[in-house]
Amino acid sequence: MRLAKNISFYIIIAFLICLVSSYLKSDFLFKYLTENIIGLLLTLLAINTATLGLIASKIQDMLEKHPKMSFKNTTREMKFSLTEQVILIIVSVIALIVLNSSVVQFQYKELALNTILVGVLIYSVNILWDTGKAVFVIIDLIENMNNKKE
Repeated sequence: MRLAKNISFYIIIAFLICLVSSYLKSDFLFKYLTENIIGLLLTLLAINTATLGLIASKIQDMLEKHPKMSFKNTTREMKFSLTEQVILIIVSVIALIVLNSSVVQFQYKELALNTILVGVLIYSVNILWDTGKAVFVIIDLIENMNNKKE
């Protein structure tokens, strides 16, 4: 349910961005996304993977010291975030193919597909933001554990 709520929120924000861009007669964002979104998403995936690797190593260190701790939910969320990013790349590829297709035509095609691309960008940045926050959660947890030892 949380996932559906988040996706709906990102799509609404993306739609509003598309409407504002249309009102301002600016296609900068759409040109940028159609030319660069796949590379951008792959870069964000690489950053996220590296960050998750760091988090996983810290979790492993903590498990060595405290074997009764459980990080099952954390590792499940880490795997899910990588899956989300791969799905976003696939959605982007499909959206770009349809956007550039001369066969597939429908009313508001550009608006709909640009909204999807902007929504994917917002979602990807949110995943990276969430992963970044996890680093600080781990740091706080380690500090709290060290303070308890003293």
